[in-house]
Amino acid sequence: MAAHHNPGLVRPHPPLPGNGSPLMDLLAEPPEEPPAPADPSNRDPIAIALAGVAALFATVALGVAVLTWLSVADLQTIVAASDTNTPVQTGASTAPEEAPTGQAVAPLPEEPLDQVPAVPTYSQAYGAQTLRLSLPPCQSTMTRYLDLDEPRVDADASRADLYYKARTGCWGTPQLYLINGITASVVNRPTVRPAQCATSIKNAPADNPISLDGTKVICVQTSADKAIGENISQKMVVLVVSAPTATGQTTIRASAWNMTT
Repeated sequence: MAAHHNPGLVRPHPPLPGNGSPLMDLLAEPPEEPPAPADPSNRDPIAIALAGVAALFATVALGVAVLTWLSVADLQTIVAASDTNTPVQTGASTAPEEAPTGQAVAPLPEEPLDQVPAVPTYSQAYGAQTLRLSLPPCQSTMTRYLDLDEPRVDADASRADLYYKARTGCWGTPQLYLINGITASVVNRPTVRPAQCATSIKNAPADNPISLDGTKVICVQTSADKAIGENISQKMVVLVVSAPTATGQTTIRASAWNMTT
């Protein structure tokens, strides 16, 4: 027969020690104390220096950022004002500004022209032509005109290049006069070349008239205007003039070259 449990027969246990009992108070762990604040004197000086440098860099970076922002803002303001006051230009070139009404405008300077003169070339026109001149009798007013383009003595005065003038009375030195834009130079050698004549005429032009007080070698350059008017070539002529005789007679040997520029 199974045993019957009688709750009334169970002997109560003695109470366990609980809160507030001396035993539990002895067995309980003591409460943790809060950590003490760190002593500033014990901090690492290197860490403190690094922190200060970092703070300084942060301050400088902030200042640079502020200044950059202000500079960009000012630049944008200047560009906006310039765009407002300056008209928009299109194309590679723009038309020049018009001057106000009544204001004089100076002309633009022209491009400098080539100042180097063209060097002429020479071709033989004629050579070794002999011209004989004789003065008229005393007290005569006759004048001997010479045309060097043909050449010819007693030519028409309007086409002549020079003339041989009569003496006053029966004395004096005969003279050769240059007319109608002729230029000349007295040189030393009868074998002078045309280019040398041109240089001599430019650097040492002859007096007008040329006194024939002895044998003379004369370079003569005919007139460019006359050549254009008559549709002929301008010429460089070398004259070898013999000394006049007592009666005023002289001989001229002429050689000529056409000038082409």
